[in-house]
Amino acid sequence: MSTKPPLDLIIRVSTERRDTAALSLAGSRRQTDEATRKLDMLSQYRRDYLGRMNAGESAGSTDPVRMSNIRAFLDKLDHALTQQQHEVAACESYVNACFHLLNAQEKKLKSLEMLRDQRACELDHRERCRDQKRNDEYAARAARTGGATLDFRSA
Repeated sequence: MSTKPPLDLIIRVSTERRDTAALSLAGSRRQTDEATRKLDMLSQYRRDYLGRMNAGESAGSTDPVRMSNIRAFLDKLDHALTQQQHEVAACESYVNACFHLLNAQEKKLKSLEMLRDQRACELDHRERCRDQKRNDEYAARAARTGGATLDFRSA
């Protein structure tokens, strides 16, 4: 029984796994980019809001209720920023895991392809040896009979 078809099947499955890992990596990078954009947007919004608050204070608008509301809103905004920073960190961690998985899948696939190529070389070598043996036997037969006839049917 030939070992080539099962190896080809394993290579095909390994290729599919590598492709799936590459898609996961691309998706995780998109998620990280989106989470980073949200973090940047929240940071910019906080800076803008803080700037308006400071401008209101310098203009003499120091209503205690208004200032309390602004501080409460800034606390909520800071909490949202912290959560988004955790989200970005989680996304980056997932990107790292996807990258390592893709690397592992690529190494496995390369190993399997090398094994397939080695087996192909071995089969080619065996075939050349068989051909050489047939040629040597033919030459020996021709030398024994005293002439060389090109009749490969008896080989």
